[in-house]
Amino acid sequence: MRVGDIVKYTWPDSFNDYKGHGVIIEINHWVDKGAPNRNFGVEVKVLWPDGRIESFDDSEIDLVSIIDE
Repeated sequence: MRVGDIVKYTWPDSFNDYKGHGVIIEINHWVDKGAPNRNFGVEVKVLWPDGRIESFDDSEIDLVSIIDE
């Protein structure tokens, strides 16, 4: 995943109100300094068609389209 890629929310959740496709606007890799071997991840910020910007774990969204360089 890269900034500019198109994604959709796929986490199985009955409260899923992320309709349509979003655009990745930021990707942050984080590591817990107290437990770097087991507590780390990727946070992805997505801009949705309604203007909302939300953060997700990378496992909650799937790529729909990859940007070309």
